[in-house]
Amino acid sequence: MHRDTIKLSTGACRLVAHRGLSGLETENTCAAFLAAGLRGYWGIETDVHPSPDGRFVCSHDRDLRRVSGGVSFDVRAHASSETRAVPLLDPDGATRRSDLRVPLFEDYLAICRKYGRVPVVELKDGPFDLRTVRRVAGLVREAGLLDRAVFIAFDWGDCLRARRACPDNEVMHLVGGGGPVRPLAEHSRHRIGADYHHSLVVPELVAGFHAAGLRVNAWIVDTLADAARVLAAGADLVTTDILEEA
Repeated sequence: MHRDTIKLSTGACRLVAHRGLSGLETENTCAAFLAAGLRGYWGIETDVHPSPDGRFVCSHDRDLRRVSGGVSFDVRAHASSETRAVPLLDPDGATRRSDLRVPLFEDYLAICRKYGRVPVVELKDGPFDLRTVRRVAGLVREAGLLDRAVFIAFDWGDCLRARRACPDNEVMHLVGGGGPVRPLAEHSRHRIGADYHHSLVVPELVAGFHAAGLRVNAWIVDTLADAARVLAAGADLVTTDILEEA
């Protein structure tokens, strides 16, 4: 893990802390969310999974094996209280810490609210049905953050359902480095922005989205060289594990 963030000036572009400040703290934990909240990040991103008890938990992987030190545990097959009982690894990847647990979605939202950060909520491993998307949005509304929240998803259908559930919110479609991307006309029709792997973020793509009144986020940008390239391309947002505004 890094000892500190890498500083740069981003101008009008805004930085989003990926799974919290995951370059310094264990990803998708309150420690990572707090680290981002205490620094100057515009937004804090997390991944949301439903639990069978009707709650939502923040975890990138459905199975906690990678962050728990080999303990196989499916967060979608267990009640949230059971999920939260699994200790996670310290950022060094070698030691389990009793204070590092999978947060409830409400824990994440409370930190975003306390520090004035924009919640960037990934509907993870969809598809999510419309009722479930509305439940996620309802928790964001209860936290007083719906006026600023951004919803993202790899599943295009989840993006459409987020647009239906939250007609006034920013919704962005996640696309990996291998693509493929959807036609700009579809993005424009449904008012869905681009949340693309940084290798896809080039000036021509950004110009097209901007002409449609939509924003572009580049992920995951962890080097100054990649940051310089996507900033020059005109990216509006940059999601990062370790970069920080100087």
